[in-house]
Amino acid sequence: MIMRFWIIISIAIILIVLGILFVMLTSRKKEYKPDYYSFFVMGIIWVPFGIIFDNKIFLIMGIAFIITGLINKKKWEKNRKNWKNLDKTEKRIMIIIISILLISLILGVVFLLLKKNGII
Repeated sequence: MIMRFWIIISIAIILIVLGILFVMLTSRKKEYKPDYYSFFVMGIIWVPFGIIFDNKIFLIMGIAFIITGLINKKKWEKNRKNWKNLDKTEKRIMIIIISILLISLILGVVFLLLKKNGII
């Protein structure tokens, strides 16, 4: 029971840090246009998770993302960003976000293995 509490706290802290990084990235005066291809891909990912886990929120959000992406299909290439197109600050923030997610994944696997072996 205590382990679940710490896992929830860890996830909350990670989400808060990612939120702060997102605000820092988007608070500059540079105007960003949405990447509708990413919306479409998120929808494609969320719909099966909604079906598998019987979670209607994921299913509805996935469908909404797919529809949003398909409605704006003509804008897919125009708003696409890749690593070459990012400026130095954006690259640094992306590296930080990817590092945090990678560390979270590694910690999750470690805790899962420790729990499975009865150490925790």
